[in-house]
Amino acid sequence: MIKILPVFSRKLSHVCSLKPYKETKWLMPYGNPTGIYVYNCVADQKVPVILNDPHIATWYSCGPTVYDSAHVGHASCYVKLDIIQRILKSFFNIKLVTAMGVTDIDDKIIKKGQETKTDFRTVAKQYEHEFWLDMASLNVEKPLIISRVSEHINSIEGFVKKIIDSGMAYVTPDGSVYFDTSKFPSYGKLQRMQDSGEPSNDHKRNKMDFAIWKGHKPGEPSWNASWGEGRPGWHIECSAMVSKIFGSQIDFHAGGIDLQFPHHENEEAQSCAYHNTSQWANYWIHVGHLHAKGDSKMSKSLKNTISIPSLLETYSADTFRMACLMSNYRYPMEYNDKVMKTAEETLKKFKFFLKDVLVYVNNNATQSGEYKDKLLDDLQKAEDATLEFLKSDFDTASCIYNVLSLISNTNKIMKMHDKDYYPVPVILIAEYVTSLLAKFGITLKESAQGDISNTLIDTLVDFRHTVRLNALIRKDKELLSACDIVRDKMKSMNVQINDSNKMPSWVSAK
Repeated sequence: MIKILPVFSRKLSHVCSLKPYKETKWLMPYGNPTGIYVYNCVADQKVPVILNDPHIATWYSCGPTVYDSAHVGHASCYVKLDIIQRILKSFFNIKLVTAMGVTDIDDKIIKKGQETKTDFRTVAKQYEHEFWLDMASLNVEKPLIISRVSEHINSIEGFVKKIIDSGMAYVTPDGSVYFDTSKFPSYGKLQRMQDSGEPSNDHKRNKMDFAIWKGHKPGEPSWNASWGEGRPGWHIECSAMVSKIFGSQIDFHAGGIDLQFPHHENEEAQSCAYHNTSQWANYWIHVGHLHAKGDSKMSKSLKNTISIPSLLETYSADTFRMACLMSNYRYPMEYNDKVMKTAEETLKKFKFFLKDVLVYVNNNATQSGEYKDKLLDDLQKAEDATLEFLKSDFDTASCIYNVLSLISNTNKIMKMHDKDYYPVPVILIAEYVTSLLAKFGITLKESAQGDISNTLIDTLVDFRHTVRLNALIRKDKELLSACDIVRDKMKSMNVQINDSNKMPSWVSAK
């Protein structure tokens, strides 16, 4: 077991009905520092990532409640978490053991089944299948372990019983079981508050107490337990499944910012009670909301959602991932045409650069290739800066702008190839850019164009380029106008032509 040492603390003032809050601490694990710093909501600052084994880390993500289709708000969360996982694995050589919980027993699923006159298990299976298809379409890697609530009922029941036996939970007359927050002094440490108001129902002793087992109601699925018939509460499901897989402590626990309270707060409390420890999850990763317009969170209740297939009809998975990379994972991200067009243009800069490098390296110049120390220095500085940005709470936006600057400097050198020729450093920079984007999960695939289609486009672009050069020499405005029409027509078909180089190039505009 990882030993822990208190290093960060914080005190809160009295606010409204919040009762005096006991000083809370984030407990820094003993072990091996990774050099990474990540924001921790308990410490309210960036803290060092320390692992028991320097090359192995455990990670649990709260997965979907499968009662309906996923939307772009969900996509934003899971793509950003996928990016962070890829960073840990690809840049820091950490073997990440990933697990995700799927809530397939829940009030909303039962309600959807009743409304559609469908068994709740059929509803859950349908939407879970759809969820994994959506994630695959966004190039989100599947977790190594998928745990479904329906497959862990016995573990959950045992988890609840141990908390009851410890005196940290109580059974109510309707067969429900509530966690007694008054017996857990650290309750509220994730969101840094406690509410001393009146209980919200007759069965609860304290307002902040929460159900870890729900008593049976007619017409709803239920399971027999030693204290009565019923089904698991939402919060207890993740705690029991994570504990079964990873034991008494987990390195990373992730989800959307809306899960910080009450879901993650309750998970931490009941898990600490179960394992008799002061800290269960060492690092909480919370992703900011996706906003549809202004300050409106994208959610089904507001009826402002966009389905993932609808997103991919307009923009590619790479474009959406680039938008996620260019934002900070902890803060809200707005989804609108301006944001997506900016991401699309950024992606095109990378694509054009890589194509232009191939043209540059394979040109018909007669001079011999030389090294360019400044370019190699720029490359080394970019590599070093990337690592530092990622060590600082996974700052992918700074990484992208840093690499764009490297590309800009390299483009200037390539445009001077009539004087000097530096194929080695240029191709090394291109290889670095390709590798970096791949590590972030960018595939750089062109839109559904087969080899034959690409060859036809190459032929058309080459022909247009020859015509345009002749028109420029002869100052033939009519021919130049015709070339512009072809360029605009191709753009409407998601093919963007680059006329800024002596050799023609094109990329998918989607």
